[in-house]
Amino acid sequence: MNNQLVLNMFLTGLLFGAGPCMASCGPILITYISGTKKNIAKAMISYVLFSLARILVYLGLSLAIYFIGALSVEKLSGNYSWLVYKAGGSFIVMIGLFMVLGKRIVYLPFLKGLERRLLENDKKSVFILGLIIGLLPCAPLLAVFSYIALIASSSHESLAYSFFFGIGTSLSPLILLVAASGALSGFIRKKGEIYRRGFSLVCGLIIIFLGIKLILRGINV
Repeated sequence: MNNQLVLNMFLTGLLFGAGPCMASCGPILITYISGTKKNIAKAMISYVLFSLARILVYLGLSLAIYFIGALSVEKLSGNYSWLVYKAGGSFIVMIGLFMVLGKRIVYLPFLKGLERRLLENDKKSVFILGLIIGLLPCAPLLAVFSYIALIASSSHESLAYSFFFGIGTSLSPLILLVAASGALSGFIRKKGEIYRRGFSLVCGLIIIFLGIKLILRGINV
């Protein structure tokens, strides 16, 4: 494995993390963290889980491109992208709905079980969010993985380069925004229940809006 290429992939990841990745991940992740009663420490744990899920998807994409080629992966992702958009958007809308309903969800027993599994145990939710975002790679990301497939002499090298690229994308300015979101959430919680519920309502509505946008994008694919 070429150490210079490892460094190049890491630096490329840093550039992506400060640009395209922050633009695609930021709105959903920051709104989710802000509206789910987190402090800074919990916000950072959520970010690590989100980033880990995204890196796992990157590793899978990298291996797929290495073995079957960029054109095949791009065609396959294009054929099924509508499904990912709709399923991912529906999941995000559901999370936003739980945030909007708050304690009122107790009157909807069929949703209460889901809410307990996803929002109360939100490590699972933020991991799934990372998988969803990772499964919707933009064209520049596919280009990076195609480049990795060309320079890698083995599947192990492809995984290694993709891993360091993924680590680079995770070390982005988004970390500061996530920490700020956790701090804001903690501050709002201290202001009282009315402020907390109002803030959670606004964040939930934003998340629902973002989820609907994904669903509509799937319809228009």
